[in-house]
Amino acid sequence: MRIVGGNLRGKKLMGPLDTKTRPTSDRAREALFNILSSFLLKKGCLWSEISFLDVFAGTGAVGLEALSRGACKVYLIENHPEALKVIRHNIAGLDKINVLAVSALQPPFTTEPADMIFMDAPYREELWEKALMSLAQNGWVSSKTLIVIEIEDTEEGLLPCGFVKVDERRYGRGRFLFCQIKKR
Repeated sequence: MRIVGGNLRGKKLMGPLDTKTRPTSDRAREALFNILSSFLLKKGCLWSEISFLDVFAGTGAVGLEALSRGACKVYLIENHPEALKVIRHNIAGLDKINVLAVSALQPPFTTEPADMIFMDAPYREELWEKALMSLAQNGWVSSKTLIVIEIEDTEEGLLPCGFVKVDERRYGRGRFLFCQIKKR
């Protein structure tokens, strides 16, 4: 595993210590960040203006990719002890990245919503829906937040009430759902 773009491009990352963590592949991450960069370009935004939240962070690779692209703030939510060891190794010596060692189902309250959120919950455990609602209730989501949810290709991927899908892409066994809060 490595960072695929930005100023940390090529940085090797420690992989998972156990089989519970399933990192997003380098190829899928590269495709994802090409899509996100295109989204920012259309909105007239720069990565340096973006706060990024990586939920169910695993190895931290997706959050580190955002940091490498220039995100001004990156938060990683993870509570699995083995994954936290890997994350701490992978972020050693880096600034602008914060690890929140909490459950994604009980995130801390914030007054600053994230501009982008990436969620890669364990497949088929119905955790991402609950986590998405908890994040919204605790201030992490605003009407401007772009949310990307990685699910298994065979999952239905129905969004909770109040959210709308704006795009969808398939990569191998996974699928990225891009969504936002439904505009009223």
